[in-house]
Amino acid sequence: MAYHNVNLGTRAPIGRTKMITATALVLFLITGFVIAAPSLAGKAYAQINTSPSLSGTTFPPPIFYQLRNQPSYAITVPFSSLGAPQFEPADIAIPTGMTVIWFNDDSGLHTVTTMFNSTYTPPHTLNSGPIQSNGGSFIQTFTKPGTYDYYDQFDPSVHGRITVSTGMETGKNFGMLVGGGGLPFDPAHAKRFVLTFVPKTVKIPPTVALTYNVTLLNSTGKPIYSHNYDTADGILDLELVPTHKSLSKNATTDFTTWGPDFIGQESIRSTGTFHIKGPVLVDNSPYSIRVAIVANSNSILHTPIVDTFALPPNSSAK
Repeated sequence: MAYHNVNLGTRAPIGRTKMITATALVLFLITGFVIAAPSLAGKAYAQINTSPSLSGTTFPPPIFYQLRNQPSYAITVPFSSLGAPQFEPADIAIPTGMTVIWFNDDSGLHTVTTMFNSTYTPPHTLNSGPIQSNGGSFIQTFTKPGTYDYYDQFDPSVHGRITVSTGMETGKNFGMLVGGGGLPFDPAHAKRFVLTFVPKTVKIPPTVALTYNVTLLNSTGKPIYSHNYDTADGILDLELVPTHKSLSKNATTDFTTWGPDFIGQESIRSTGTFHIKGPVLVDNSPYSIRVAIVANSNSILHTPIVDTFALPPNSSAK
């Protein structure tokens, strides 16, 4: 089976550790279904979490083996010959329990430091200390929902933001954890956000990988983009990055996809976040996302395991 991957340098493949907080361990009543979060995400994450948490740790390069068992979203400080490189991406929205790793690919020192002022206090303090240049990293698992505004102490004009939420929707076969608090939806200010899909009827982690087909549909139910993604732990993290509305007749050509984050030279068994960028969520029309498991450990399923969710999500992010 072919894997669609983008190599972020030569980092070794990194697994993941998933957690869910007490705020998410409640019953959700959504679209006629009741879901007990501990029986879905909590149990699934416990199966995958086989190593001590490294949250709050700053690493020198290389980070190959230290981060092998950590998830899941990469932010970089890219090299810049002009100075003052920005966090890329600078503004993300993730579900509670996801881990973010910052990589300093610049030639100078940088930090990830939460801001404090008279009107803002972060849900949790981030203080990386100096992250070494040319491949140093800092890892943080976000277990408390809220907005995290942070900056670089070596250049206080450089800012970043992470929005963490406990929103959840459930279907027959999957639970969908929703990143970000972008409701009510405003297409004029559409933001990138991560959706995490946790299978309810398939044992995870799989022997090799689960293959997901993800299809985006417009308001008429017409597919506007479709692609397959392989994830070694069975949980799919997928970021949607809305762009301007397409003017072309074939909107599918306006989409790009990359990932997973933290891919290694082997190009397999990474469990980082995948990304889809294109003209979705760019107007007030309803969209939807159809998620299907089409293969399990390279064995094609004759009957795919499928659910369809509304976009933007109906549940209120907290």
